[in-house]
Amino acid sequence: MKFRGQSCVALLLITMVASTVLAQKLAEKGPRSSQITSLLSPEAELTGAGGLVNPAENVSTSAHEERSSPSVESAQKLFRAGVASSGAGHYKDALTSLEAARQLAPNSSAVYTELGYAYFCLAEYENSIKAYKRAVSLGSNSVATRRTIGIAYLRLRKPEQAILPLQEATRQEPENAINHYLLAVAYDDADQLDNATDQFLRSLALDRNQYRSYFGLAGIYAAQSRTEDAIGLLKKAIQLKPDFAEGHLALANALSSTGKYKDAIQYYDSAIKLNPQNPVARNNQGVTYLRMGKSKEGLAAFQSAVALDPQAGEIHVNLVRAYLFVKNKDAALAEYGVLKTIDSALAATVYSEIFQERILKVHD
Repeated sequence: MKFRGQSCVALLLITMVASTVLAQKLAEKGPRSSQITSLLSPEAELTGAGGLVNPAENVSTSAHEERSSPSVESAQKLFRAGVASSGAGHYKDALTSLEAARQLAPNSSAVYTELGYAYFCLAEYENSIKAYKRAVSLGSNSVATRRTIGIAYLRLRKPEQAILPLQEATRQEPENAINHYLLAVAYDDADQLDNATDQFLRSLALDRNQYRSYFGLAGIYAAQSRTEDAIGLLKKAIQLKPDFAEGHLALANALSSTGKYKDAIQYYDSAIKLNPQNPVARNNQGVTYLRMGKSKEGLAAFQSAVALDPQAGEIHVNLVRAYLFVKNKDAALAEYGVLKTIDSALAATVYSEIFQERILKVHD
């Protein structure tokens, strides 16, 4: 899920327009794309781990005629072992048992469903999708199966392919707010913002406590320059989920974009407290500090950000410019040298924009 208007994956660049004026530039459209991992799984109701009973229920005709045959009994035993392993979080062991069960019961939708679940939990999303689709072709009509196929496609960053299974899940369970939320995420990532807006609103109509839907809708409103509306929705999301780090970061960025710097700093602080390992919050806080004229605080924020993500060229750009801002030529040159080893094209931009035009003026 994207969040246009702030950045969770991309980082901010600082452009020195004048000696005391800083402008913000996004390296991408926005921040919602990284939300899939953190927001999809908690209430996804994945199919698997004991959700089905007997692999013999969908086996071939010949196996039905010999339900007490050793092969069927072995398939059932292997199936139960696979379910138990999944339930204990031992997904590789589950795959070993379930693949053996599949060999004995190749037409069992139950076995394929459990295989899909185990593969999903191992982040093998392509294999998970194949297994779940095979389960559907063998007669599974589970809403959760279709929902999980959609989630797997979203994890693979294939929102267009996620739409159809999530539409099917929504048609089967139209009163399930999670279904509408997930479909909204797929539409959002596919840049079908009108459809995404409709589905986020449907999700909220069914469950006013869906903080994820407030967050997603806020991202769309931010993209449409409805920043104040976005701020209101983000505050609602945080009210419902106080430890929602992504919400605090999004709200901080929205407030910063409207010039409410002091409020923004407070929400950056809370975002960092909730997720100390996120370099984006520290980087963006540095941008805001510099806009406030607090160069030392901004420099410290960038230094903390680059310590968390030393390979992020954009943060090194911010550091170069921040050092120039406080007239520290040696540190700026050192950061420029580091930047050249990380991103030569970005370093060339810094040289053109800053060193050729500013370096002498900084030290006059």
